[in-house]
Amino acid sequence: MMRHLVSSLAAAVFTSAAMAQPPDLFGRQFTPSERNHGIGWKFDDRVAFLGQRLFFDARLSGTGTTACASCHDPGFAFAEPRPVSISDNGRPGRRNAPSLWDVGALPILMWDGRFRSLEQQALSPFQRGEMGIGVEQAVQRVNSDPQYVQLFRTALGHRPTADGMARALAAFQRTIISPTSRVDRFLVSNETAILTPQEQHGFYIFTQKAPCSNCHQLFPLRPDGKVYSAPLLTDFRFHNLGVGYGFSGIADAGRYAVSRFGADWGAFRTPLLRNSVRTPPYMHDGSLATLEDVVEFYNAGGQPNPNLSPLIRPLFLDNYEKAALVAFLRALSDQE
Repeated sequence: MMRHLVSSLAAAVFTSAAMAQPPDLFGRQFTPSERNHGIGWKFDDRVAFLGQRLFFDARLSGTGTTACASCHDPGFAFAEPRPVSISDNGRPGRRNAPSLWDVGALPILMWDGRFRSLEQQALSPFQRGEMGIGVEQAVQRVNSDPQYVQLFRTALGHRPTADGMARALAAFQRTIISPTSRVDRFLVSNETAILTPQEQHGFYIFTQKAPCSNCHQLFPLRPDGKVYSAPLLTDFRFHNLGVGYGFSGIADAGRYAVSRFGADWGAFRTPLLRNSVRTPPYMHDGSLATLEDVVEFYNAGGQPNPNLSPLIRPLFLDNYEKAALVAFLRALSDQE
C-alpha cells in the first residue's frame, strides 16, 4: 500500500509543479531598488578558476587567516559548523553561514534576500568588515601579486579590479553544484526501491502529512516560470518560524530590515535542503544542533509569536514518523 502511495506522490510532484504559479519575486516582497538581476556575465572556466583562487585565499583579510572558505568550508558542504560566522577580527556575527551548494540557482541571496545576484553579494564581506580590510585594499593586494595580475589578464583581459573580483567569485560559486542524491534518482525514475521503506514513509510525511513541501518545494518555479530540473526544496520566499523569539521579542528582524513590510518581521529565506545532513547547526542563528532538533521544532509548531507564518502549525508526528522524516532528509545528501 505504501509503495503505491509513494509512487503516486512522486508522480504528483511533477504535475503540481507544472500547475503552480511562479513565485512573486517582482511583486510585494521586493522594493524597486532590489530589482537588479545582476550584470549578466556568462560562465567561463578561466574566470571560475580565478574565482576559486580568490575564494580560498586567506591573504585577502586583515590578519591573513580568513578566506571566503573559512565560513563556507567545502568539508561542511560549503557551510560552517559554528552557530554564527566569525569575522576576521574575532567578532561573532548574528547569523549562520548557509551552504553554497547550488547557490547559482537562487534568485535571492542571504537569509534576508538583500542581494539578487552573486556579483552583488561577492564583495559584501569586505564592505561589512568581515574580512578585516575593505574592497580597495583587497584590490591592492591582488594587484601586488604578479600571478594574480596574469590570471586576471588571461581570464578578463585587464588588471585586477573590484568588479573583476566580483565576477570571478560569482563564476566560481556557480560551479558549486551538488551531486546526485538517492532522492534525485527516486524522483526521476519513480523506482521506490531506491529509497528504504522508512525513507519512503518520510517522503510521504514531507510532501503530505506535514507537509514540509509547502515551503520546501521539490521543484520550485524559476522567475521565468520554468521548473528547475533538480529538486531544490525551497520556495524562494521568506517565513517567520519564531526562531529567536523570546521575552524581548524577535532578536533579528530578518527580511523586514530589507523590505520594511510589517509582514516580513522576523521572516527568513527558505533554505535549500540538499546535503543538509552535512550542514549543522541549523536555522539562521544556528540554534538547532541536529536534524532531529529541527523536526522537533516544526513538530511543536515553531515558536509562537505575533508574526508566525500561517503555514506553521503543530504536526502531531509520533516517534516513528519523526524518525522517518529525518531519514528522508538524510537521503537528500549525495553518497560521497
